[in-house]
Amino acid sequence: MLRLKIQYKYKMKCVDCGHVTPDFWTWFDQNQMCPKCGSKHSEVWYRRNYNKLQRLMKSTPDSLWHYFPFLPLLRKRHIISKYEGAAPIERWSFLEAFAKEKYNLNLEVFAYRNDLNGGTGTFKDIAASLAASIFKEIGLKQYCIASTGNSATAYARYLSEADVNCSVFMPEDVIRTSEATISSYGQQVFKVLGDYAKAKEIAAGYAKSYNIPMSTGNIDPIRIEAKKTMVFEMLRQNGKLPDVYIQAISGGTGPLAIDKGVRELHEIMPDLKNPRFIMVQADGCDPMVQAWEKSEAADFPEGWEKDFPIINNPKTAVPTLATGNPATYPIIAKLVKSTNGAFIRMKESKLVSVGKLIAYEQKVIPGPASAVCVAGFFNALEKGLIKNGESVMVNIGEGANRAPLFLEQMIYTTREVENVEQCEPHEINGFKEELWEEVTANV
Repeated sequence: MLRLKIQYKYKMKCVDCGHVTPDFWTWFDQNQMCPKCGSKHSEVWYRRNYNKLQRLMKSTPDSLWHYFPFLPLLRKRHIISKYEGAAPIERWSFLEAFAKEKYNLNLEVFAYRNDLNGGTGTFKDIAASLAASIFKEIGLKQYCIASTGNSATAYARYLSEADVNCSVFMPEDVIRTSEATISSYGQQVFKVLGDYAKAKEIAAGYAKSYNIPMSTGNIDPIRIEAKKTMVFEMLRQNGKLPDVYIQAISGGTGPLAIDKGVRELHEIMPDLKNPRFIMVQADGCDPMVQAWEKSEAADFPEGWEKDFPIINNPKTAVPTLATGNPATYPIIAKLVKSTNGAFIRMKESKLVSVGKLIAYEQKVIPGPASAVCVAGFFNALEKGLIKNGESVMVNIGEGANRAPLFLEQMIYTTREVENVEQCEPHEINGFKEELWEEVTANV
């Protein structure tokens, strides 16, 4: 690997013991772990004046690389970018109107539009952009990742741009579109006969056998650093962080990254605090929700965060969220509890209905994981988890292009005809009541 002898931009600090790793060259030499205590959880910290960040927030970015001084890359010439990370935040007034009409709540509801990212149009593009750029800078040529779909697709595209060979391990129920997309970039796909846990197991064995770096998952410092830029963008576009942040969760990098961004800005924004995290899982694969409900019922006894079920071979309509063994739950759960947040489930039977409603009301066609998130908003209202006067951010993590079969299920206005007499004009507003009834019945 290429190496710079000394760099002063950033350092990495072990969360568990405080050991300092000087750079990403060394981090990969250490097999992405702390040499002192063996922890894989280190964070990046910068030797920078954060007043410059406030100045950056006053101008309009074209990608996450607008925040280059606060990302762990040394030379801009190594940047691999498809204009990701400057995702627009939209006001979704139809959700506000519903909250007012049914629950008498005055809310501000925003959607963070990751489906409009460059690259592959998902929440994963910003992490893949930063990873590809770092790998190009340090000269890394082989990498492997286990994924349920979106992460692998993003990494496959961006790493191919950086001339990095990416071996991808995916469970057998992976969406075929993801498999085809990765293959089209020339990256190797290993389709594992088993679930996501089995894919991770085989990927780890492969990485060890060939001495190839493997993604460390949701605590990967590269992923955290990329996704913390959500905080910068929320502050830039809205002038504040939301009171409530809702996300469909598989592993949980999103809340970890927001927390990192908030802590990073403490020096110049001491009053900044995390939103209340509401994490949503579909009932086809909900180990975190099950663990949370059990602990909540027992009033969170000592060690509660380490008690979670493992769902082997989960059967779910949302393969991108099919993490049956939530290894990061102990970290995520403590963070959620510290914000007075919650884990909640939605019914997979509502997925298509929610997707149709979003497309009808907002003219945005979501992917299934995004529909899980918005369904979580309705469930959070029903459970009284959102208070009057609060602002809410829903994370639209993917678009329908990532799951074409889901899009096909949203057909509902088609009429089969044999002659012109069977055709008549329609009123678009005629579908409104039907769609809302589908979503809100038996939430």
